[in-house]
Amino acid sequence: MALRLLVNTGLLAIPIGGSVGTLLGIDAHRSANGQPPLFTSDGNSNTGSGSGDSTGGGSGGSGSTTNNGVTNTQYCQNSYGISPPSDGQLYTLNPNQWGVTDTTSGALCMNVTTFNNETYATTQSAPGFSVTWQFDPGPSTQPVHAFPNIMVDDVLPIELDKMTKVDLDLHWTYGVGNTVASSTDSSSLTADDLQTNVAIDMFFDSDKNNAGNSALAKYEVMVWFADFGASAQPIGLSAGAVTTKTLNGTTFELYTGTNAAKQNVLSWKATETTEEFTGDIYPLITDLYALTGDIYPSNSDYMGIFQFGTEAFSSDKNVTFAVPKLSIDIQK
Repeated sequence: MALRLLVNTGLLAIPIGGSVGTLLGIDAHRSANGQPPLFTSDGNSNTGSGSGDSTGGGSGGSGSTTNNGVTNTQYCQNSYGISPPSDGQLYTLNPNQWGVTDTTSGALCMNVTTFNNETYATTQSAPGFSVTWQFDPGPSTQPVHAFPNIMVDDVLPIELDKMTKVDLDLHWTYGVGNTVASSTDSSSLTADDLQTNVAIDMFFDSDKNNAGNSALAKYEVMVWFADFGASAQPIGLSAGAVTTKTLNGTTFELYTGTNAAKQNVLSWKATETTEEFTGDIYPLITDLYALTGDIYPSNSDYMGIFQFGTEAFSSDKNVTFAVPKLSIDIQK
């Protein structure tokens, strides 16, 4: 049965960076399990991996509204580079539905809030965004359907030992439904059989060009702030934690392993769901140097990619991941 995405025509206003942002929800594909549609279509549907895919600089969303200098745009393409102009740090957002195929049951839309004066709360602040999605479980060979994310755009690549800080100011929420939750209720997400994580994803390599290519980089280093469901677990979890690190009251455990692409995957996983984090995460990188073995990077390697997002495995109902506050400051 063909995938049919139905877009919510209602609007939800939430505060983002001191202003009001409007986020649009989606009604994911429901007919596969006999559920009726929640909303009527507005004609801007994305019907598969070959439909509506594109890249670009920030235009091309399937719906856009502007109020009082704040523009809210929805992107349902499988892949689309969204690079809002900014007077400060530049970021690129992407729905990044890399695991969606013609037989996928489900859908995803990313909603991005931008300020027309190109000025955010701080010079390092990112545009607010949310992602509403629902996917049925995929095959074991490809359980992840998407990694909708925001990426640091203008300071990489950089040698690891040339950094002095990686300051992060973060607030995110996850909730069941098409609207942004004020806080994350883990019990309702578990009841919805949500399978996902919330994580930073970085790529390192001794070659700075390879470091900027997620398929070629030797090392993938992740920082997990939450995980929901048995499917969304870091590689190497069964082998146990290699070491731990506590930053600003949050304890992270390090798990290591190798993925199907034979990349060394090093995942720092918070021991508890962490919706808000403010502090320098650079020690999570430098602590890797003290560990022995070829699976760990050296201080002369390059960071080529720094992203933050959520891996969308599956969910019984529509869920909404929202990031009302994010600032990333890589200092050197």
